Formats: sequence, C-alpha cells, structure tokens
Amino acid sequence: MIAACPKCRTRYRVDAARLGAEGLRLRCTSCQTVFRARAPVRPAPGSEAPRPAPEQPAPRDRRRLVLVGDPDAAGAKATCELLEAAGLETVSAHDGVEALLTLQRTLPRAVVLDAGLPRMLGSEICELVKRNESLRSTWVVLVGANDPQPHRRPPGSPYGADAHVERPELPQALLPVLSGFGLPVQPPGPGTEPTLAAPPAEQPVTPAPQPAPRPEPPRQAAPASTPTAPVTSAGAPPVPSADEGEELDELRAKAERLARIIVSDIVLYNEQKFAAAVAGGDVLRSMAAELDEGRALLAGRIDEGVRGTRDFVADELLRVARSRGAS
Repeated sequence: MIAACPKCRTRYRVDAARLGAEGLRLRCTSCQTVFRARAPVRPAPGSEAPRPAPEQPAPRDRRRLVLVGDPDAAGAKATCELLEAAGLETVSAHDGVEALLTLQRTLPRAVVLDAGLPRMLGSEICELVKRNESLRSTWVVLVGANDPQPHRRPPGSPYGADAHVERPELPQALLPVLSGFGLPVQPPGPGTEPTLAAPPAEQPVTPAPQPAPRPEPPRQAAPASTPTAPVTSAGAPPVPSADEGEELDELRAKAERLARIIVSDIVLYNEQKFAAAVAGGDVLRSMAAELDEGRALLAGRIDEGVRGTRDFVADELLRVARSRGAS
C-alpha cells in the first residue's frame, strides 16, 4: 500500500502485512515528521449503500415544445405558464446566443423571439432558422414588430418570420397563432388568464318617438309610348354595388396589413439606415431600394386594381417615420 507524509506529502510504499491493528509508526526522510500509517478500512460486503442512478431528464415532446426567447425573465415566465396551461411544453432563454444554442439542442416546434434580444437579435435568429434544413418545420413568431395582428409570411418572402405579435398582446395572443400553426393547443383552465372587470350593465334605452311619415302624392303613370331609360352621365365610371364595395374594402385592408408586415421587416433589417433617413428627412429617397423590393413583394399578393389606388408601402413607411419623429 502507499502511505503519504501528512506534512510534505512524500509518498512511501509500505508492506500491508506489517500493519497491525494500531498501524505502523514511520518517520519521513524528507522532513523528519513522525506519522502512523494505518490500513484502509474497507466496508463489509453488502454494507455499502448503492449509489442512486443519475436522474435522467424527461424526454420532450417536440410536437408540443415551444422556445420562448425573452430578455425579461418575468415576462418569459408568464408566457411559459400560459402555454403550459394550454397543454404545451416550454423552454426559455433570455439572450440571443442562449436561445440559438437551446434551439439547436431541443429542435422545438415553434419559437417565440423578442426582436431585440441581447447578444443576438431575434430577427437574426429567425433568418438562421429559415436557412437551416433541420429546422425547416419550426415556426417563428417575432415579438416587437409594427403589425398589430399576427399573419403568416408570404410564400418565398425573404423576411423570415411566420407571424408578428406586439409585446402588449403577450402572452394571450400566442395561443391562436400557435394553434393556427398546428400545435395541439388546449383551452387554458380557469385562473390562467387575467381577470378583467365586468362591463357595466347596459341600461334599456327607450327609443324616441318618430314622426309619422307624410303621405306621398300619387304618381302619374308614364305614357306607354314613352319608355323610360336609365339616366347616365357620359363617360362616368360605373358605381360599384354594395357587395363590390365591401370586397374592395377587404382587399384594401389586406394590402394595408401586408404593407405593415413588409415595412416592419424593412425597419428591423435596416434599423441604422432608417434612423438616418428619419433624421435627414428624406425617408422615401434614402429607402428607395427597400421600397422597390417591398412593392414587388406586395405585387405578388395584391391585385393591381387595388395597388393602383395608392402606394401602400410608401404610406406605411412614412407613417412609421412620423411615429419616430420625422416631420
């Protein structure tokens, strides 16, 4: 056996047969320290308690797994709690690098990324996800865009995110978005949503008496020999019917929503250039290349008759610029 000096740690080989019950008294040749070497105590067979096996993490169900990337720990916790109450599994990260490593390790079904994650922006992670073949089936929700409602990204769009959600809408707005992506979202149980004050009871309103209609004078029948023809103005465009007007309003609203998505991504991917354009007061000229790209994307989704009414992308870009202090 090997015995070591307790002072200088010099090691000596000792015959175990020479060790009695009291051990063997030795003197270190290096430091002259006297010490006693004793035989090691071995437990009796069967007396040693078995070591517990290391606890293995429970396997995650990728079909239900959602990665929440949020720099605010309290906000991430609230989002995870609501998603778990809806039957999903969650994992969270608080900066971009951590989110990317967790994403590559767990391969979630969907990721919810704050656009302004520290160390690596959510929009940058989104672009990496869309370029990664192993993550092609992963849905990306970007938080912090200008679009007030979540929308699917257009096919072939270079901008990446599948949906956009505003931070004030978190976390409740995520449930319909994730459900639309095919995740098995269950209705949350009681107590998982914030309690809102009940609206005041509506008071019955007594309608004001309406005056009796005046009798119309009798109409004279037109002569049979003089047929009546519709009166039209020469060269005037036809007036659309009520149904056509509603359809046109819906198409315009769709164009406005798509323009918000396009401009939102233009600002995200060109933040410094856009800020300089706002400060210089020449947003349309400075962002001309991005505007042309956005208009081309809009042209693939919106009919020319609707696009011809106004420049939806330029109007939305100017609106965002005014909201950031442009004159």
